[in-house]
Amino acid sequence: MAFHTTRWSLIARATSTDDSATKALNELCQIYWPAVYAMYRAGGVDPERARDLTQGLFGDLLEREDFTKADRERGRFRTFLRTCARNWLNNQHAHEHAQKRGGTTQTFSLDATAEERRLQFEPTAEHDATSMFERRWAQAVIEEALTRLAAEEHENGRGEVFQILRPALEGDTLGKSWADLATDLGTTEGALRVAVHRLRKRFRERLEAEVRDTLTDHDMDGDELTELLAALQS
Repeated sequence: MAFHTTRWSLIARATSTDDSATKALNELCQIYWPAVYAMYRAGGVDPERARDLTQGLFGDLLEREDFTKADRERGRFRTFLRTCARNWLNNQHAHEHAQKRGGTTQTFSLDATAEERRLQFEPTAEHDATSMFERRWAQAVIEEALTRLAAEEHENGRGEVFQILRPALEGDTLGKSWADLATDLGTTEGALRVAVHRLRKRFRERLEAEVRDTLTDHDMDGDELTELLAALQS
């Protein structure tokens, strides 16, 4: 299964008529808008206003013809987006202008219902807006890596087994002993442990690929991945 091409190198080459680059940028926005929303909410913005701000920000980013020129030297998409979100929050005039153009509702829409449910279980009192952004961003990276790995497993006819073993990738228990799971799956305990080991290795590869997709070619993804994982522990 080929990874979606969403590296900054592609986005930097995008033009207003480059459908593939526009699609890649839109995909990044769809994956990572929850981090912006979480940041606004942690900063004390009410849900409706946070939704409007997030939608307005991404709608504006997707519409601006000079967006690719602005991001090319930014390095990390995570850093770039966090800065844009702060500026957008502080610049009410820009937000109002985007709404008057009417473009935000056409180019980017979101449903924050699930995010509000998620935030109910987050220790928001312990996180400021920036750390909440980092934490939610890290979660989004992991979720996307798991989604793509799951799709690959389903395409190869291993979807049912993957769903059973998925908790092992998410740090949860499998619910049954290795021996019982092996019996259920018609395999040996040793073979099952090897399968989980391989899944964890491939998950790590997908995770690293997701991180690389938001960096420039000259940036190092090792530090980025370390920072993201640290954000989950904070």
